[in-house]
Amino acid sequence: MINATAPVSTLSEGETSFLNHVARWGSDGYPVERVGSKHWAFQPMFGVGGCPVLFKTKREATARCELYLSLLRDKKAGRI
Repeated sequence: MINATAPVSTLSEGETSFLNHVARWGSDGYPVERVGSKHWAFQPMFGVGGCPVLFKTKREATARCELYLSLLRDKKAGRI
């Protein structure tokens, strides 16, 4: 018999808003911004903290944002 009680989403309101924003805007909605003249950062958005590390390239900052989004999707699905 299949267990009908799947894990409930444990996302905060800010995390849910962030996922909805990215679902609507795609990668154009990523909070990746240039900091200074040589660094990029994944900035806080909707109360969800960004990454405290500065990256040398926009690609690295975007990859970190995508990793965080995949973790949120797994958390929402109950896999973690």
